Amino acid sequence: MATKYSQLKDASSANGHKVVEISGSTSESLETEEERKHAAPKSLNFRSKKVEIIFIVCFQLVTSISMTLVNKAAVQYVSYPITLLVLQTMGTVIILEAAKIFKILSYEGFKWSKGGKKFLGVSIAFVVPMAFNMLALKYVSVATVVVFRQVSTALVASGEYIIFRKRFSRWIVMSIVLGIVGSLIYGFSATDYKPAGYLYAFLYACAMAVNAVYIKMVFDQLPQMGHWEKTYYQNLEGTPFLFLMALAVEDLGGFFAQLSSLSTKGWSIVMVSCIAGFAVSVAGILARTALSPTSFNILGNMSKPMTVVLSFFIFQAESSLKALVG
Repeated sequence: MATKYSQLKDASSANGHKVVEISGSTSESLETEEERKHAAPKSLNFRSKKVEIIFIVCFQLVTSISMTLVNKAAVQYVSYPITLLVLQTMGTVIILEAAKIFKILSYEGFKWSKGGKKFLGVSIAFVVPMAFNMLALKYVSVATVVVFRQVSTALVASGEYIIFRKRFSRWIVMSIVLGIVGSLIYGFSATDYKPAGYLYAFLYACAMAVNAVYIKMVFDQLPQMGHWEKTYYQNLEGTPFLFLMALAVEDLGGFFAQLSSLSTKGWSIVMVSCIAGFAVSVAGILARTALSPTSFNILGNMSKPMTVVLSFFIFQAESSLKALVG
């Protein structure tokens, strides 16, 4: 009996052991399934984020190139660039409000406590580079203005290092230095040299550096604010500053006189510039939110080769071979 009992006990122990083993393997398989379930959304999120970044980069490049070329065409019909910018920022606000009325998109209305106060500085940082860009285009070619922007990359990287404590690899530093060398080669070889144009282009580069770093700081403080809302605040609060600048340096009477005498083609280009202004404003908000200040600035510089080539063919901009190489 004892032997039988012992055998049964051993058998049950063996069976129990087997059950434990089966339970253990079942538990492990369940854990593996859980990990897979959690890993799948992470993988999908990573892919969707990657696709989103690619879209933002492409959207920013296309709108940036288009805006520069359209503005160059527009100032040939309306020789008051800052007042033209007022039309473009007002046009962006009107497009947003119209889309909101027709329920194409939605965003919260203006509130000083929520975003108005924060966007006061953003609006100034937003309009000043645009003003210097438009002023520079009166004197020099599109290519010259775009090349000057390369200089701002070094300033942005310096600001990001000081404020955000970001460190850059040796390759990034070398690429920035190479860009500056290319800009210097272009600057000393370009055939459209005009002191006033080069001064405005340099001020544009400096303003872009402040713009990139400061606006990123503010955006990081407003994670709850949507893209449409940021676009709305930026253009709404930027318009009065542009208008004051236009009053100070341009003749409003002359501007309206030019508008009244515009041909159908001229009006079409002005209207297209307002639509392009809306598109580049939205693209800029998306890119600033998703990228670092230096990455955003480099993205702007990526449009340089295409802009130079298109400007050469569309406007017959004069460029020496040495300048094009730079």
